[in-house]
Amino acid sequence: MKSLTVVIRKIIIAVAVGMIAGMSVEAHDTTDSIRNTSRPVTSTYSIETGKQWSRSTYLSPYYYKGIDLAIAGNWTKRMPFSPKHAGMTFDTRIALWPRLLNPGGNASMQGFDINFFWGMQALWELPYSLTAGVGGGPEFDGGVLMLLRNSNNPVAVNLSADLSLAATLEWKGRIGKLPIMALWNLRMPLAGAFFMPGYGETYYEIYLGNHSGLAHAGWPGNHLRINSKLAVRLDFGRTAMEIGYRMITDRMSANNLVSRQLTHAFTIGVIPHGLGLRKTSKPSRDI
Repeated sequence: MKSLTVVIRKIIIAVAVGMIAGMSVEAHDTTDSIRNTSRPVTSTYSIETGKQWSRSTYLSPYYYKGIDLAIAGNWTKRMPFSPKHAGMTFDTRIALWPRLLNPGGNASMQGFDINFFWGMQALWELPYSLTAGVGGGPEFDGGVLMLLRNSNNPVAVNLSADLSLAATLEWKGRIGKLPIMALWNLRMPLAGAFFMPGYGETYYEIYLGNHSGLAHAGWPGNHLRINSKLAVRLDFGRTAMEIGYRMITDRMSANNLVSRQLTHAFTIGVIPHGLGLRKTSKPSRDI
């Protein structure tokens, strides 16, 4: 009888240990599942170069054409509260236009532009390995054009703050054994405000206190900016590479003045830690 009691006790202990171990494994698997589902931050760092056309009737009635040089960064993350259906994006681009020439080639203009965007998107997984996203968020854009041959008005400042629409479309596939991702991003301001001085108004007059009529409510009718990027990402595992094309058109009009920039640029970038498209036994690293 005593031996039977000992056997039963051992069985109960074994079952209890097995249940605890099973719960531990289940918790570990759940943690790994959440970790693998909740994607880490995907960081993309790019350099871009291409053609730039700029026109500011505050400075000159002509288009000036030259080279666009830019660095860009993009950070995306699936949100922990809904990894499959919600994502966050932060995007920035800093562009330099070292020498833009007028049609006659006898005058040059210089400039730069800085753009920041932060937004949230709702995501949908579609057939054929497609993922679509729509959302938006605040966007800031600021830049300067300088035509130093002008005596009274040598500089034009472009400033805008907007609530922008953002849309994405991604496709995951393979070239042989190499995982790839093709993506298309689109961003467009819907409402906001921008800066535009009066026709012939100098910045010295603004400095002296003439501040009326400088800020204007923006909508696609008087401020139309489309920032579109088409790219392919090649996932090598520890790192990934991005090759793409960006087009930006930006037009603001007020006070009988027009500011217009058009950019066509080739982009090449690197994505540290890859895209996570390759199968791996190691858990992904959350940031």
